[in-house]
Amino acid sequence: MAEKKKYQIKIQGQLVPVTEEVYLTYYRMNRRELHLEEQDRKHGVFHYSALDTKDTTGEDMIPDRISPPVEDVVTDKLLAEKLHQCLAQLTQEEQKLIFTLFFQNKSEHQLAAETGIPRMTIHNRKRRILSRLKKLMEK
Repeated sequence: MAEKKKYQIKIQGQLVPVTEEVYLTYYRMNRRELHLEEQDRKHGVFHYSALDTKDTTGEDMIPDRISPPVEDVVTDKLLAEKLHQCLAQLTQEEQKLIFTLFFQNKSEHQLAAETGIPRMTIHNRKRRILSRLKKLMEK
C-alpha cells in the first residue's frame, strides 16, 4: 500500500503540517508573489515600502501636496495670535471700528450710513488704527 505523502509549510521558522490543498494554494500564492516582484523589477516599479526603517515607513516619505506646509501653518497661527494681542491693546472704539470693517465685512460707506459719521472720517481713523497695529505687530 502506498504511503500517504505528508505536506508541510514553513511558518515563522517552523514546519506546520497541512493538507495537500492548503500546500498547493500556499505555494501558488508564494510563486505568484515572486512573479509579480520579478515583473516590478523588470519594469522599474519602485515601492515606498523599500524605504521602511525601524523608525518610519516608506509611506511617510510621500510628500503631501494638498496640505499647506507645516511651517506656513505655524507661522500663520503665530501671526494670528500676535494680531489678537495687538488688537487687545486698542481702545474699545478702535476695536469696534476694525471689527465692523474687517470681521463683519462692512464697507466704509455702509458704516458711514449706519453711524452718521462721514466716510472720510471713518477712512482716516481706519488708516491711523492700521498704522498703529502695524507698529505693534513689528515690536
